[in-house]
Amino acid sequence: MPLTSEQIERYSRQIIVPGIGGIAQERLLASRLLLAGDMRDVETVLSYLVGAGVGRIEVVCARDDVDFSEIASSMRALNADSHVTPFRDTPAAPDAVLAIAGSRSALALIAPLTTRFKRAPWVAARLDDRPCIAVLPAPPPCPRCARDVFVAAFRSRAETADAVAMAAAGEALKMLAGYGEKPGPALIEFDDYNSLSREILPDPGCDCGAKGT
Repeated sequence: MPLTSEQIERYSRQIIVPGIGGIAQERLLASRLLLAGDMRDVETVLSYLVGAGVGRIEVVCARDDVDFSEIASSMRALNADSHVTPFRDTPAAPDAVLAIAGSRSALALIAPLTTRFKRAPWVAARLDDRPCIAVLPAPPPCPRCARDVFVAAFRSRAETADAVAMAAAGEALKMLAGYGEKPGPALIEFDDYNSLSREILPDPGCDCGAKGT
């Protein structure tokens, strides 16, 4: 759907970025993102995603005492174009999954999603003392191939955890918007605020490359 004049004004600073433009903003507004992690990390990135105009954000977190009505209300006050709801399992996969592993409980929460949505595009951040971000546009490789992110035991939380979570949110926005060149599967590893990227290769033992799986 074409942008309204109000939306052009609201997102003007994004639209003028080379490679974004109105078409990419329209993609963001039409997108559905699954956001998974501990509530503290979800809250770190949620305002950023809502402010950017992601149309629908479904949240899954380990706590069952989260007042989603309050969160949804505050996010709708920030940007009425974006709708935040608790995740409800449906046959349709999201346009992308943003998973933020900031604790052992978050890793346990995310693990089954790597199977349930292994065909969806993923951005996954790990926030312990070896912080990294896996960018997985389409299988193969799938999230289960990125063992450095999902399998190793979680240790102490990194001092740069919030910054890495925000960087992951930025990668998810680029994926949803189709910004820039089509990205390949990559693992971005952080040493303080320095980063190094390397390719993630498909796991030979994973069936994500087989048709119909």
